[in-house]
Amino acid sequence: MICKNCGTEFEGNYCNRCGQKATVGRLTWKSVCDNLLHGIFHVDNTFIKTTRTLVVHPDRLISDYFEGRRKGYMAPIPLLAVWCVILLFFGHIKGLPGSVSTIEMSATHNWIIDHYTLLTIATVPFMVLAVKIAFRKAGAARYNWVEYLLGCCYLSVLYILLSLVLIPIGWVLDASYYSLYQWGSMALCLIPTYWAAHSLFPGKFWITLGRTLWASVLYLLFFTAIGVTLAFPFMD
Repeated sequence: MICKNCGTEFEGNYCNRCGQKATVGRLTWKSVCDNLLHGIFHVDNTFIKTTRTLVVHPDRLISDYFEGRRKGYMAPIPLLAVWCVILLFFGHIKGLPGSVSTIEMSATHNWIIDHYTLLTIATVPFMVLAVKIAFRKAGAARYNWVEYLLGCCYLSVLYILLSLVLIPIGWVLDASYYSLYQWGSMALCLIPTYWAAHSLFPGKFWITLGRTLWASVLYLLFFTAIGVTLAFPFMD
């Protein structure tokens, strides 16, 4: 078989010189859509598979990734970036008049929302720092910074998925319940946070929960401080 891209003669499904597929058909709308999805979601169905595994078996995903079984999984940082974009898209859809989603926010808050992708990725190292501080007596040294960093990226995707579930509630919930909506959102985020903590640092429920709360408070402080610092030059 002759490769249509580089002219090399080869056998098999891919050219052994340039890597192009052996079967390359005519350009069609289907092929354009397939290439677009391929570019957005990395390769084939890795985006869907990784997200599904993260939701159903998050412990398996992180365990596989840490132990080198990474084939078929989308890398944590690109996965986080894609979900940040999806969250921003849905977050900009306005709800009914008087709903939580129509509340006018401060300039700082709006800047943080508009740059959520940047802030989320920029603050992941501070999430790692918060975990290492809160769990320093629970064996935090057993993992290195890179492992924590990538694990926290996957954890951040779970936060985004929870936010996406809550967005429709914000479209219809009366604005007078905004504070309750905020606190409820943060409380729900404790579920994947505790799960991750218990998976990495097995221990007694109340001790792990206390350390999880402490790590969450530290991360919120870091996130707020960084957001305000970055937003300050753009404020009137």
